[in-house]
Amino acid sequence: MKKASFFSLLILSISLYGAMGSSVTVPLREHNKYTFGHPRNQAVHLMEKRQYYKSIAPMKEEDIRNHLKSKGYEVRGIQLRDIVSELVYEVYVTDSTATKLKLYVDPANGSILRMEPIQ
Repeated sequence: MKKASFFSLLILSISLYGAMGSSVTVPLREHNKYTFGHPRNQAVHLMEKRQYYKSIAPMKEEDIRNHLKSKGYEVRGIQLRDIVSELVYEVYVTDSTATKLKLYVDPANGSILRMEPIQ
């Protein structure tokens, strides 16, 4: 029973976030390390994770901010995320019609991979 629920949750999470289409992948070893890290060293672990993600992202946060600003978005928040071994920028923006959106942006070329409205 427990195995069935685990696999159903795994498939659900992959279906929600799978195939983002990012051109930057996180190596399996680092993906497992930063996804299933030891909670005892939480603060150090989070800092190391952020530094590693920044080191493999071709475009920096400021480049993404400027790129989205040139497209008419006002950036409210930005962070790098590892979603199913794909590195993406998760960006909270407001567009020209004052609609709040969450964008998933490719860190290699700045293209918008997915757009979700925020309530």
